Amino acid sequence: MKLIKIRFLLLPLLLLGLKGSAQFSTTIPLNQEVVSGTLKNGMKYYILHNEWPKERASFYFAQNVGAILEDDNQNGLAHFLEHMAFNGTKNFEGKALIDILEKNGVSFGRDINAYTAKDETVYNISNVPVKDIGLIDSTLLMLHDWSGFLSLKDSEIDAERGVITEEWRTRNSANVRFMKQTDKVLYKGSKYADRDVIGDMNIVKNFKYQELKDYYKKWYRPDLQAVIVVGDIDPKEIEKKIKKLFSTIPMPKNAAERYYVDIPDNKEMGYVLATDKEAQEVKINLLYKKSFEKVKSQESLKADLFDYLAATLLNRRYGELAQSGKSSAFAYGAAFGEIARLKNSFNLTVIPKPGKEKQAFRELMTEMERAARYGFTQSEMNRIKENVQSSYENALKNSNKIENNSHAEKIVSYFLTAAPFESLQKEYEGVKIILAGMTLNDLNTAAKNFQTPANNVLTVTGPIKKEGYYPSQSDYSTIMEEVKNAVLEKYKEDSAEQDLISDTLKFSEVAKQSAVKGIPDAKRYVLANGATVVLYPTKLAKDEILFSALSKGGSSLIKTEDIPSSQISVDLIESSGLAGFNTTQLQDKLNGKIVSIVPFIGKQTEGFNGATTQKDLKTLLELLYLYFEHPKFDKDAYSRLIGQYKNELANAQNNSEKIFQDTISQLNSNHNERVPLFNEALIGSLDFDKADRIYRDRFHNAADFTFFFAGNLPENTLEMVQQYIGSISSTGKTENFSNEKVLPADGFNKRMLLRELEVPKASVYVKFVKEAPYSYKNELVLHIMSQLLSKKYREIIREGEGGSYGVLVKGFTERLPENSYSLIINFDGNPDKQEKLTKVVYDQIDLMAKETPKTADIAAIKSTMIKSRAEQVLSNNYWIGKLNSIELMDEEYLNDSIFKETLEKITASDIKSFAKEFFSNPKAFEAVMKSKEKNTN
Repeated sequence: MKLIKIRFLLLPLLLLGLKGSAQFSTTIPLNQEVVSGTLKNGMKYYILHNEWPKERASFYFAQNVGAILEDDNQNGLAHFLEHMAFNGTKNFEGKALIDILEKNGVSFGRDINAYTAKDETVYNISNVPVKDIGLIDSTLLMLHDWSGFLSLKDSEIDAERGVITEEWRTRNSANVRFMKQTDKVLYKGSKYADRDVIGDMNIVKNFKYQELKDYYKKWYRPDLQAVIVVGDIDPKEIEKKIKKLFSTIPMPKNAAERYYVDIPDNKEMGYVLATDKEAQEVKINLLYKKSFEKVKSQESLKADLFDYLAATLLNRRYGELAQSGKSSAFAYGAAFGEIARLKNSFNLTVIPKPGKEKQAFRELMTEMERAARYGFTQSEMNRIKENVQSSYENALKNSNKIENNSHAEKIVSYFLTAAPFESLQKEYEGVKIILAGMTLNDLNTAAKNFQTPANNVLTVTGPIKKEGYYPSQSDYSTIMEEVKNAVLEKYKEDSAEQDLISDTLKFSEVAKQSAVKGIPDAKRYVLANGATVVLYPTKLAKDEILFSALSKGGSSLIKTEDIPSSQISVDLIESSGLAGFNTTQLQDKLNGKIVSIVPFIGKQTEGFNGATTQKDLKTLLELLYLYFEHPKFDKDAYSRLIGQYKNELANAQNNSEKIFQDTISQLNSNHNERVPLFNEALIGSLDFDKADRIYRDRFHNAADFTFFFAGNLPENTLEMVQQYIGSISSTGKTENFSNEKVLPADGFNKRMLLRELEVPKASVYVKFVKEAPYSYKNELVLHIMSQLLSKKYREIIREGEGGSYGVLVKGFTERLPENSYSLIINFDGNPDKQEKLTKVVYDQIDLMAKETPKTADIAAIKSTMIKSRAEQVLSNNYWIGKLNSIELMDEEYLNDSIFKETLEKITASDIKSFAKEFFSNPKAFEAVMKSKEKNTN
């Protein structure tokens, strides 16, 4: 659990998440910067100019149609139609739509996507370059065709049946199977109980072509659709194009009424115990069903805000309880969530320790009752107000960096559910007024209203246990009644008033200064205590500072028998606090601040990653100082972690995915003892004192670290760095990592696992590793090769065979501890086709080394790479990563000119030659997990 995080409580996430139905309305005006309207056929459009990222736009097509409109014999057709949108339209035959976009650097899966839900279907084409007017016109034409002009060819329908079957197979996890069980009770008496979006596979495999076409014609029509364009475009020009193109779409006569489904009330508490062989933990969830306000107004937003703040304060108390030594649970939580278009819910959730289900549920309900009965304290309210204001103020400073997709998704919610969409400034002005007038009584009233006497559902999910293990419904009901009548004390705060740092800081002068190779504006400073600091001021965000720190060594310098304890050391300090503060006290000290800092111990390096703002940079540096000089290791926290680990392993023998990943890990490391598996033996080898000692050994010497800061740095950054980093203790020495030789075995190794799986499936994982000298050109060639293979597997395995939902192909270039190139190919699929599909994998690899790839395919991948690079360099995150790499490898930054020049010179012959060498005698392995016949004895 990461306890020190950016406290980002932005209310748009809350307010836009509480959806009603399309028959709802709002009295709050739409953001005046949005150009909007309704065409004569009923279709709506929304256009917003936004310049992040520059020269890009996102195109969304939202439909107020989902699985809830299906008849029983159509279960799955809404989702099926979503897939068919990418399989041919009136103006884009076959895969032409995808091909055109990918030639312009817009990638399928990353930029081109869609989702179907129970009440809506939304498509998006994101990050489209806007300099090419023809591409804008083509993209709008694609949205036009999605409205009512899908080809729905018989052959394409048949091909997609297999793809969707494999999507069902891939996603059919224990949690999905739980949902099918709990939905029967949660949605009892409504259609929602029988609609899981992906549908009934018998229907998916066997429906008649005309049934899909009739369903499409009935529901996919202009009056239920909206075009949304957000990006670096001229809204008025886009509006003209939309009016001209989309107005011609006919509105069918005698159209069916778009109806909405409600969930019946229930007086008695609904209850379901759902178990699954592959489940890994017990979870108890109590839902209170609630109806939405029909009109979204300032008053309803105020009520939503009070609910959210009260739930947040309750969660702080739950967090404090979970971190105490008195808890019977690993985690507690309170949250609001949408369960249907007309209903949301307030949820109380607890993950109990094994055998502590009743005690944990009692603790969950007791804290809820304490808050409802006595309310919150003034200091709690003050903290939450400060937190909200700080989050908004930081967001406003960086409002020019809100991505197109973020705006577009909020406009989608406005169209579908009347969720207000104001400018961030306007929204904050409204929130400030609410916060200024907010009283403790407002929060306390919200907490009192969380629970209701009716419309409740209790769900318990977990692994299959022996009979009598799980408490009964009456057990839970008795606990709820007893808590209501219990004598409770008021909540007592555990706060610490002292400053974060009580030490007298030393301050270090700058001993040496130099430039960073290839990045003129970045400067490297060596302080008198030996610490190296790299500062790179940018204007990529108005108020964002990213931070990292790096030291060579990592776990490579730790004894093999101590590796497990090194892996727990970071989790332990994150669960213990810092200096004299426990985790709750530390969170309170950081209230209202935008600051994140997390330590890590990797294989060859250790260090930190973090983020903050100009105002809170001092706080980040204070925390960094404490992580070095005053780390805290709490034995209660250690006991909690051990308990969590044991709970994760309690049903490990039935966790087929874990067993498969363990097999891959062993093959990848050739069973190296320095890469231990997470199992009971590892837990047994953990040692509190070793974890403490290892952390202090890895994080004690400023001279062994380089500290990086990138972003809108304040003018006094160097002075603050000299004060805080300059005061960290130092031995003046530096370390290097050790080469652990963790690689797959020589040759080609195979491992087949046969498992009793709840859903018949085959999982295939293939990896190639080639040790070879590094070159920038080969790094780019490897990426191109991986994308060429990905395209081939998509065409043959997914679309041609319908054998898998998708094949992951990823290339890696490793520089430490030695130079090597790796390629991973991974997919789930039909077990009956596993051998055939795996053969396709190797056949295409053979062809890659024998045949010259198509120039057009290479050009499309290069276009994507250039487009992606142009987007990446606009973020501080890119630059903090590059600074780390430059320092670690002692190399010069390769700028855009070098990148484009190197990429441009790569030919089809280069790729063929690289493939021939790469696949010649690599270290490689294949792991397959396949379902076998279940034992019925």
